[in-house]
Amino acid sequence: LGEEEVRLGGASPDSRGGSRASLGGSLGGSEGRRAAVLIAAAGVIGFFANGCEHTAATWLSPYGVRWCGLADERMAVMTSNYWTSMSAGRVAWAVGSSFVKSAWPVLLLNIALCSIGSLLFCSTSEGALLAAALSLGVGVSSIFPALVSLPAELRVEMTPQRLAVLQLMASAGEMLCPFAVGILFQMRMYSSFGPALTGMQAVAFTALATAFFVFRTPQPSYRPIRPADAVFH
Repeated sequence: LGEEEVRLGGASPDSRGGSRASLGGSLGGSEGRRAAVLIAAAGVIGFFANGCEHTAATWLSPYGVRWCGLADERMAVMTSNYWTSMSAGRVAWAVGSSFVKSAWPVLLLNIALCSIGSLLFCSTSEGALLAAALSLGVGVSSIFPALVSLPAELRVEMTPQRLAVLQLMASAGEMLCPFAVGILFQMRMYSSFGPALTGMQAVAFTALATAFFVFRTPQPSYRPIRPADAVFH
């Protein structure tokens, strides 16, 4: 912008104003694209986070009974433990969110816990299933509130329209993901439970990494030219 300031110094006020508007418009377009990437990535993460949460809640018990050979009573307790761990995670977020400096590590930790739980669901032992249920419950507990807080951290305005996009994506995930896994179960493909959940986490991690690297890239800043900065000849 230094050369631009020198050039504008000898230009007319109208031309200087037009150039500043052009520069501001280009920077505004860049910020708009970055905001679109963030909302799209957050929507994908919300889709698969809520989808994973409701898929596990819906099909955990049938998976344990039909594929792992566990009793209905054991799977009922395991499902209760899943919901309990999720509730505990949400209480922890409510208490400790004011001390969180950034939502990035929270989201990464959540997706990591969900991935560990999803991989453990590939096992048929009762201990592995219990660990998977607890890990997944804690993992999905605070993803959505962390997603909602991320735009403010990155100085992206959270408009009602953008919030509606996140909410609609999350709602679509909690509807479509359990439905898709239900079709697999109808085909008696019970072993697909763990891999399906793992695939959801892989997509969510890819979306998170994309948003992180987009916002990590330095962007040029625009400083309005003051009269004292102009060089007149």
